[in-house]
This record gives sequence, structure tokens and C-alpha cells, in this order.
Amino acid sequence: MEKLINLLRGRKTYLIAIAVAVLGTLQGLDVFVLPDVVWPILAALGLSSLRAGVDKVSDTVKPK
Repeated sequence: MEKLINLLRGRKTYLIAIAVAVLGTLQGLDVFVLPDVVWPILAALGLSSLRAGVDKVSDTVKPK
């Protein structure tokens, strides 16, 4: 499990963005239709990973 977490470190936002792009394209082409509840969940995951990244960067640039 720790190897997976280390592998995903710094890539979660990109992976979620790629998933949203692929799923949105498939849904737009009527190849694969997602339930409406999936989109807010993906948005929440993307925003939470983005916020975690911003917090991580803000800790490194805080004046001492």
C-alpha cells in the first residue's frame, strides 16, 4: 500500500483530470454513460487533491 501511495504522490490531480476528460469524452460520444452522481464525486476528488497540493506548496514558501 505504501508503494502505491508513493507512486501516486504528486500525480493525483493529473490522474483525476485525465479520468474526467476521458469519461466526459466517452459520455459525449454516447459510448459510456455515467450516472449523474459520479460527476460531483470526481469534482470533489479533484478539488481535494488540488487543495492538498496547494497546502504542501504553501508550507514551503511561508516566510519564517
